[in-house]
Amino acid sequence: MRGLRRIPARFAVMALAAVLLSGAGTARAMPELRIAAGSTLGVTGNPGTGGSTVSLGALWPVNEHFAFGVDLFADDLGTGLADLHDPNTGASLGRVASTHRSSFGGEWRGEARLRERRRVRLLWGAGFGYGRQEHDQRGEIRDAASGVVASSSATFLYKTGGGHAFGTTLAFRREFVHHASDPDRSTSWATAAIEWRWKRNVRE
Repeated sequence: MRGLRRIPARFAVMALAAVLLSGAGTARAMPELRIAAGSTLGVTGNPGTGGSTVSLGALWPVNEHFAFGVDLFADDLGTGLADLHDPNTGASLGRVASTHRSSFGGEWRGEARLRERRRVRLLWGAGFGYGRQEHDQRGEIRDAASGVVASSSATFLYKTGGGHAFGTTLAFRREFVHHASDPDRSTSWATAAIEWRWKRNVRE
């Protein structure tokens, strides 16, 4: 994904530092790691056709019902198409990708366990952070804006043993970006993804 490849190195370093700080003093409370990948849906703005999504993070337990941590995300918001014509004859040569919009960022994430049984878990999460939205044309950035990001998600997991769990997550993201210079900026979208989690059990 183009947006994922353009995440600044200093942002990744800051996120890693936040993870380490969040885990300070919780040597016995090991974090749960998560990776999710899927598609964006219902994207507002233009082109707004949606695309792929990927996110990763770590969550530390606060108690048996709540956890808190950090997330990184990169969302493809859509690709616009344009008709390509022969410059000499004017004949149509088909359609090609012209413009592309994506968003990436990071957020603090809280999570509550709504239900947990021997094999299944039902979770509700909420996030608050900062994101950057970019609009490019054939790889060249034409417009970019940053703003506050808020999200909410529901996750169903099936525990497979060894600290592993697999499932699905449906999330909604709202990005508060300014519209004055680009009225076509996306402000909200949903994501549907397959999720993997792992947590190492610490024994006495």
